[in-house]
Amino acid sequence: MNRSFRILIFLAILIWCAGIFSEWLIPINQTLVLAIPFLEKSYSLVCHQLPERLIKSDHYETLVCARCSGIYIGLLICSFASLFIELKSIHKIKYLFYASIPLAADVIFHTLNIYHYSKTIAFSTGILLGSTGFLYLYSALNQLFAELKSNRV
Repeated sequence: MNRSFRILIFLAILIWCAGIFSEWLIPINQTLVLAIPFLEKSYSLVCHQLPERLIKSDHYETLVCARCSGIYIGLLICSFASLFIELKSIHKIKYLFYASIPLAADVIFHTLNIYHYSKTIAFSTGILLGSTGFLYLYSALNQLFAELKSNRV
């Protein structure tokens, strides 16, 4: 995939992640207050947004839970890395399966009341799954662009 597409992917993910933390950006730009209701509704389509699971600091909180925040930050970190490192295509689904095991275990252990919900664990397992998921997204987009390029010829 050419560098300009990798930059576009990074910028799209960066904008998405900035939206997650938009409440924290209000002191920088007061007009963001107007966008918060729209953003809250938009992010509610991808996250349950349970108040006790949001990352909070002072008077501000994320618009998605700690686990979803981790997933999106993992995507952002890997998309940033892809600007400097040529990533290889992954075709085996087993890596995504392995990366989802800690997240699934966290959900199961919490559901069975083996331990209380931890934002740190949820965020960490989200980062692992998000960063691994980016490799599959990157591979799929690479394949799509290759097919589009071969159909043009």
